Amino acid sequence: MEKIVKLVRLIADGRHNAFPSIIRFKGDLYLTYRTSDGHACCNGVIVLMRSKDDGETWEKIASPYEGGRNWYEGFLAELNGRLFMYAGSFAADKPVLTQLNSQYVSYSDDGEKWSIPQQAIGGHKRFWRPRNINGRLYAGAYCLLTREHVDEAGVFPPEDFEGDLAVSDDGLHWEIVSALSRNESGNETEIFYDEEENLLHAYIRRENCPGTLAIRKAAYPFTQWSDTVDFGEALQGVCVKKCHGRLFMFGRRRESSTNMGTIYYDRNKISFRGYVCIPELGRWFDYVTMPGSQDCSYPEILELPDDRMLIAYYSQHAYEGSDINSAADIYLATVRCDGEPDVNLKVAGMLRKKGII
Repeated sequence: MEKIVKLVRLIADGRHNAFPSIIRFKGDLYLTYRTSDGHACCNGVIVLMRSKDDGETWEKIASPYEGGRNWYEGFLAELNGRLFMYAGSFAADKPVLTQLNSQYVSYSDDGEKWSIPQQAIGGHKRFWRPRNINGRLYAGAYCLLTREHVDEAGVFPPEDFEGDLAVSDDGLHWEIVSALSRNESGNETEIFYDEEENLLHAYIRRENCPGTLAIRKAAYPFTQWSDTVDFGEALQGVCVKKCHGRLFMFGRRRESSTNMGTIYYDRNKISFRGYVCIPELGRWFDYVTMPGSQDCSYPEILELPDDRMLIAYYSQHAYEGSDINSAADIYLATVRCDGEPDVNLKVAGMLRKKGII
């Protein structure tokens, strides 16, 4: 069975297009992405698009993040019938690598008219995909405390990063709930609430120490976290979501120099992968390798009818040999949810015998 049913290269205009977010709001699909001259260039704006036919055709809508500052991400979230867009921000007149960022929020009641962006939280924190959990928005809020200790290779000491869990009742004003990561170079943190376990899962990207994905869990009110479980692979920019009863994770997999952390300096053996969790075995399995390499990832997963899901992501694989500031494209992939894990015949036979697949 082919797991990738359809692949659309949605945006390919020679610019660096990255960090997509996609959501269904009042029946329509909304998609955002950052476009700029390069990954670390100072002229980033957030493009907003809408589809009224489940992603077949798209139209551009005026975005609240089209100038004034250097914008990143544009993550979408819904709360109480209102659509929110969260963008990381830098001053536009200075190189990104010399600055600490800020987090902004804008909202809309109809998807077209947006409020003036306002700062959502202090402390140079930046959100990773806010999620609606039982009528409140939660997000992994991470920050780089200083840029004074960066060495010539661009490596940050682990103590210079910290990650927290943040919460908001109105989408506009945020407060810290608990500490998620300290002294292990943790930053972008995906959160997923498992309703069967009644536990919040945190998937923490770690840079230089040790570079592999960390997983922690907590019960409400999410102030006491479990010990870290090491995923064992360097996954970055992950998205985790349950679709048609199965739990999936997509992200950038780095197979070399995991202790290096950043693809800015080491871009070897990078792929874009999907994983499926088999709860009976308590572990994740490879599910699908997506077209993608070099500067890629930051996927968003949207459940579709008929055992399918829509994956929005970006990649440079059409530009082999380019550097990180070269062009990157936005892709939409329709992927089946009912496929078997990518395992060898012996393991597959064991899973079938147990009725797991």
